[in-house]
Order: sequence, then C-alpha cells, then structure tokens
Amino acid sequence: MQNAELEKLIEKQPKKKLSVVDSIFDNSYFVRSKEYGSTIKNYSKEIVFNNTGSDEYIYFVIGFMIFIFGFRAIEDVFSRYLVFGLFVVLILLIWYNKTKKIEEIKISKAGIEINKTWFFWNQIYDYGFTIEPKHKSSNYYLEIFMITGKKERFGLYNYSNPEEIIETMNFFRNRYNSNRNHS
Repeated sequence: MQNAELEKLIEKQPKKKLSVVDSIFDNSYFVRSKEYGSTIKNYSKEIVFNNTGSDEYIYFVIGFMIFIFGFRAIEDVFSRYLVFGLFVVLILLIWYNKTKKIEEIKISKAGIEINKTWFFWNQIYDYGFTIEPKHKSSNYYLEIFMITGKKERFGLYNYSNPEEIIETMNFFRNRYNSNRNHS
C-alpha cells in the first residue's frame, strides 16, 4: 500500500551520487531498505544486536603491544614503565566498556525494539540508512518512517555490521507480510 506523502518524504532524502564533489566532501546519503537483502545466518525468534562489537580489536592491539614491549622490559627500565602504562590503559578500557551504556536493537516477528521502544511492523511504512561517509569509516543512522508520517532516527555507533541489521529487519518484515497475507 503506497502512501504518497510518505513516498515524497522518503524521496526527499539525499541520494548517493557518483560525482567528484560528493567523493571529496563526503556528503551523506540515504539507502532504502529494499536495496538490501533479506537473509540471516542464524535464525531465532528474536535477534539482538548491541553496540559492543568493535571493542575486541582495541583489546587485541593494546595486548599485542604489551606482549612486544614485555620482552624489552626485561632489560630496559623505560619499557617496564611503558608496559605498565599500557596495561593500566587496557584495564581502564575494559572497565569503561563493561560499565558503559549498552544499546540494543531487538528484531522479531512482532517488530523492532530499540532502546526499550517498540516499533511494530504494522506501524512501520519503510526504513533505511542515512550514511555519512568519513575517510576511514562511515556513520550509520537507522531511519524508520512510520505510517503516521513520523520519522524516527537512531545512530548506530559502535555496531560492528549495520547492514546485517537491515537484512534481519527485511527478513522479519517479509515474514510478517507473508503471514498477514495468508491470514
């Protein structure tokens, strides 16, 4: 069922252009959900994504540095202080990441729960990503267009694979639409 006002709102979103100006200035653009697939790797009744996925790389890098400088610390006093300092930084990072607020996105056949707020499939018109490219990575924002005409936006900071979130949403939305059409 098409809604002309919502379609206009979605069409107003910035699109990705293949121009030199956009590649230099990293202009943000919107990618609609239908441009992603709808497959998931491991099915369960509810799939949960959280923002703790990118922490392990930092632990590995600092741990590897401690390991390398640890061999030099046997003979060198400066290396001992460096290893001790890196170890303290590693402990502080682990403590910070364990105590920081964990954001969760739960996707099921009923709908999407983001930070304790439910969006049911029968309330959602469409969704997609606004992507703000940066030089080394990109910021992703999940945009949900409600049937009521309201647009919700959620930053997906520190989520390891944002595309997988949209693919999972597509999978469950397709299941919801299939069950609704058979009823």
